[in-house]
Amino acid sequence: MESSQLVASWLQGRATLGPDLELRLAPRTVSALAAKLRRAYTWIATQALVSPYQDVQFGDPVVLTGAGTRVELGPVGYSAYVLLPLLNLATSQRLLFVGAPGRGKTTMATLVALIAGGAPDEVRRSVQHGHPQLTLTDLLGSPLPSELIRAEDASHIRVAWRRWLTQRVKIVDEYNRIPTKTQSALLSLMAEGYAEMFEQVVECGRSAWFLTANDDQGGGTFPVIEALKDRIDLVVRSMPFHSHHLETLAKRVAEGTVPGQFVPADLVFTSEELDALEHEVRAVPVPPTVLELLGFFAGQLEFCQRASGQLEYMLKDTLHLAGRRVAHVCTEDCPLDKSVNLCTQTENGVSARAYQAVLLFTKALAYFRGSTEVTVEDLRQVLPWALHEKLKPNPQSAFFQKPEHAVHLLDRIGWVRQLFDAAVVQQAAYAKVREPVAKLKAQAEAGPAGLDAGEVRRRMSDIQQVMEKVLQKQELNGPVHEDLVLLKNLHGRYGAYLRGLERRGRTEGA
Repeated sequence: MESSQLVASWLQGRATLGPDLELRLAPRTVSALAAKLRRAYTWIATQALVSPYQDVQFGDPVVLTGAGTRVELGPVGYSAYVLLPLLNLATSQRLLFVGAPGRGKTTMATLVALIAGGAPDEVRRSVQHGHPQLTLTDLLGSPLPSELIRAEDASHIRVAWRRWLTQRVKIVDEYNRIPTKTQSALLSLMAEGYAEMFEQVVECGRSAWFLTANDDQGGGTFPVIEALKDRIDLVVRSMPFHSHHLETLAKRVAEGTVPGQFVPADLVFTSEELDALEHEVRAVPVPPTVLELLGFFAGQLEFCQRASGQLEYMLKDTLHLAGRRVAHVCTEDCPLDKSVNLCTQTENGVSARAYQAVLLFTKALAYFRGSTEVTVEDLRQVLPWALHEKLKPNPQSAFFQKPEHAVHLLDRIGWVRQLFDAAVVQQAAYAKVREPVAKLKAQAEAGPAGLDAGEVRRRMSDIQQVMEKVLQKQELNGPVHEDLVLLKNLHGRYGAYLRGLERRGRTEGA
């Protein structure tokens, strides 16, 4: 450790003397790194980029109405445009900025790279600018010419890899202008973390990805392949510059400076600090109540009663595999109330990858706020950004036909938030129905080991009775479908265990 770092660590209170009078440096506490992240947010939001938009709010808001609109004044608010990129850095994930040209998408990504310890000149040179002529060589590197001449085997050819591949922060500007073949290479980098050429491999290591696009509908010179879209964990809207802060621009013009030209040294994270930061974020617990609410909300979005006559295939994927859309079957023939059931509003459900991204970023948001665990409000604030491009609306849904709801086809952030708010209300109303299901699930999670055949049969009978009661008294909607699939699975697991007991009994008898 350099002398300057050693002195800094003493000033931060990390140095102690052991019983043998040996100097020991304790690891940074969670609060120290979280506080540093919060200081970085404040600096960017108020000085470097200046973003007064507070679209991530916590606490009970004061609601103001008038002029045909509704304004919520929350006790605590953040700008998603600044906050979410910092959380992406803390978790080493993949984020897409969308918005019109000149909104500062690349500037925001560059600021995060500087905070991650990159040198200004190196960061600027490492930005990959998407264009129609971008080749694999431009993106990844090329073999050394002398090696191509001398090598007798492809494995002997050395490749001069591009330096950006090993940077902690990777920035790809206008990724929707990259040719399809080069997009496939970018997909391998983002998904697998390595690049391969002439049987040579370069590992990218832990890194935070930032991509930009000028069109939030995915348009550009080339269509973005679906697999690449699916690897993006968050989508953030770039906000316009606010006219009340023009004095900031005037000062920059007079001084000839640009945002991020002078990043405060105490806001720069070392590689070790970033590793520790991610470790601490992942350690934030998610209470069962939050997991249950997430499951109740997202689980029912995949359901489609009209997709199949078999319980397991009543899914929107069944429709898509048949070349159909939800609007083709979500008609008057479906008995469900289209204004109440959330499944009618979406064209698809939520993937396992999206679930994981939601959970990780709720942990990061709770960590940033200094919370000891994830709360429902953390989940509510993260969901719209994580599902912005993942969840597709069904424009023909009766929900969107109401004039007051039509705006949600334009504003996906507001749409996903109202979906979640409706799910919260529905979960409370459905709680009594789910109580026996939850008890049977908890009972089964202990495992069947040690149970005799009589007890197993009794449990199977209990499951059957609960299923019959649910089928007779409840309409077959998303939450009921989730419970029935679970109960059928538990019944099958007990049945398999019972057959095993019976086989062992016959063997011992013989």
